[in-house]
Amino acid sequence: MTIGIEQVTIIGVGLLGASFGLALKKRGLVKHIVGVGRTQKSLDIALQQNAIDEATLDLQAGVSRADIILIATPVQQVIPVLDASRAAAPSQAIFLDVASTKQAICDHARTHCPVPRRFVGCHPMAGSEKVGPSHGTPDFYAGSVCLVEQDSSLDMQVRETVCELWRAIGMRVVDIDISIHDAMLARTSHAPHILAAAIAQLAADFGVTRDFVGKGFLDVTRIAAACPEIWRDICMANRDALRESLEQMRCQITRIEMILANNDSAGLEAFFEAAVDAQNRITES
Repeated sequence: MTIGIEQVTIIGVGLLGASFGLALKKRGLVKHIVGVGRTQKSLDIALQQNAIDEATLDLQAGVSRADIILIATPVQQVIPVLDASRAAAPSQAIFLDVASTKQAICDHARTHCPVPRRFVGCHPMAGSEKVGPSHGTPDFYAGSVCLVEQDSSLDMQVRETVCELWRAIGMRVVDIDISIHDAMLARTSHAPHILAAAIAQLAADFGVTRDFVGKGFLDVTRIAAACPEIWRDICMANRDALRESLEQMRCQITRIEMILANNDSAGLEAFFEAAVDAQNRITES
């Protein structure tokens, strides 16, 4: 972006919110950043990190002069925060979010926001098991994909501004049909997180210690250390698609159990060959 933004307000100054502020500042994209939070402690850390310039616990005051408002709260809070923010923000303010589920949020925006809509549903596919503003970095988003809602109710100029903003901090923007987003993410993010948590518990309950795990185990279970509150909300928000994904995974596990019970080495090899092919089709597409 070539023209600096006067004010960005970030609601929720955790890892994602703080990293967004740091990214904007590093690239000189904004003149003033206001952070809105639930606790003064997080706001103070974000100020110390230089992720924001001003902090407030008052949502209405925080958005009252904002040009762009990023909602970086846990997913269950996005809709009430959006409604409260719209009531207090300038009429020309642009809204975006970072929630990893989109259907309920975008459906709500479609029915409650004036048309053409100035809220754009976004899902930056950047993450970490770490939480809080102290872990924010200016290049947290760089090199990752951001999924951006496509819908006829959107103000297309606003949408392009949002896309330009994500690109300016180093992300590759991909258009997404909201109707398939949550089912897709259930299979690529939410079910894998549940599996990582289950594998970590399986090993710990058996008494496994650090001496008995390799890099593969650590890679698979790294995300199990993420914030339980955040992942509780994500899974509950996407519970229908997640249940469907887990049922499909249960079928796969049952199939493997039968292969092992039948001492079917050829069937097992075929399963792994299919997995290699599936991974290649995903990563090369």
